[in-house]
Amino acid sequence: GAAWKNSQQGPRLGPRRRHARPGAMTNVDAIIDKLKSGSTIKDNDIIPERDVEWLCKQARSIMMEEDNVQPVPLPVTVVGDIHGQFYDLIELFNVCGQVPDTNYVFMGDFVDRGYYSVETFLLLLALKVRYRTRITLIRGN
Repeated sequence: GAAWKNSQQGPRLGPRRRHARPGAMTNVDAIIDKLKSGSTIKDNDIIPERDVEWLCKQARSIMMEEDNVQPVPLPVTVVGDIHGQFYDLIELFNVCGQVPDTNYVFMGDFVDRGYYSVETFLLLLALKVRYRTRITLIRGN
């Protein structure tokens, strides 16, 4: 197996870290804090693959329960394509408000152009898992 690691060119695969159970960081708040701190980028402090798998399974379960037409609590901040621009996402939260204080709808195109697409999408997934009614993720185009 492998876990995500960063280089100047963006995410790449690195050696997998072992855990006795599905990740020492299955506390979603710890995952959010680690991602928001930027340590996964600045300090190459990767989130272990097992934690990423756990997070993806949790988010999938939540989103599978949601209706195709999802009610969104108002007021809401609607966000267009972020394309893996991790630092822009962090700045957006700083300017518009942190989840759960602000409701968000992300319109899709979460990844592909920025160096930090993995971190960007993991943060959105972690926020969805932690604050399921405060953040809506739409597939986009």
